[in-house]
Amino acid sequence: MGISTKLLTFITGFLVIAISSNLIAEYFRKYKLPLITGFLIMGIVCGPYFLGFIPTEAVTSLNFINDIALAVIAFVASSELYLKDLRGQMRSIKWMTFGQLVVTFISSTIVIYFLADIIPFMNEMNGASKLAVALLMATIFVARSPATAMAVINEMRAKGPFTQMVIGVTVLKDFLVIILFAICINVAIPLVSGAEFGLNFLITLLLELVLSVILGFVVGRIIYYILYFRILNKIKAFYIMAVGYGVYSLSHLVSEIALEHYNTTFHLEPLLACIIGSFWVSNYTRFRYEFIKILEDISPYVYIAFFTLAGAALSIELLYEVGL
Repeated sequence: MGISTKLLTFITGFLVIAISSNLIAEYFRKYKLPLITGFLIMGIVCGPYFLGFIPTEAVTSLNFINDIALAVIAFVASSELYLKDLRGQMRSIKWMTFGQLVVTFISSTIVIYFLADIIPFMNEMNGASKLAVALLMATIFVARSPATAMAVINEMRAKGPFTQMVIGVTVLKDFLVIILFAICINVAIPLVSGAEFGLNFLITLLLELVLSVILGFVVGRIIYYILYFRILNKIKAFYIMAVGYGVYSLSHLVSEIALEHYNTTFHLEPLLACIIGSFWVSNYTRFRYEFIKILEDISPYVYIAFFTLAGAALSIELLYEVGL
């Protein structure tokens, strides 16, 4: 079976499972649970560790669905950050973000570093490696899921000051966590490998962030032109998803070229680019409402695919091994 035929089989099978996931998830509402709980459980049940309808190879082959979904989720979350609506809450948003990000990150790093001796995979590491792991784990601790927050907010049709503050904190913190993770991963690699922190390291890190921000404005501009033309919203939605997927594909391509030809790591941040692009379109163009309407139309289907596949990708064996 050729690669394209196998991929088509995986896509068809996943489409059937996603439709079933959507129907079965409705039953979870009877127990006051959000739809995404049903999507995740359906993904786990149909995944490689239970029924095997979505084998491990399929999860890997369908990773492009994650790329499209993450891009759309970033568009949705950032489109809700409308500066005129948030002006009265910026002080609260800034302090909540600071508390959750800075305090949690610093305290988590310290605790993990000093508990390293009783963490099985860390107890034989040297001090530098322990610090590297502590930094990365602390970054994961402060991360939140805009996908989950937006899915529940959209499902409940929640509106009002509290919802705006939740969205503001979630998106702002996600934006900062992306930058924080980029910094920590670039600090962790030299700590583990023993390489020195030189000028090249700082230049590379700064260049990654600057190019990601520039890419974000390019994405915003492309979406602006998509919205500008008078074509059906369904066609615009397709083009917007294609732009999101293109950002992730470009990021993967740049990483591969840097590693293959220059023997170095270089990562554009696609999620950061999508957040900036959506923010620019929502706040500085006249197409905000049309953009949000298109995203509202496609986001339910994106959530079904994303969370079902996320459930299938969850390693139950690994969770069982490290759970205790």
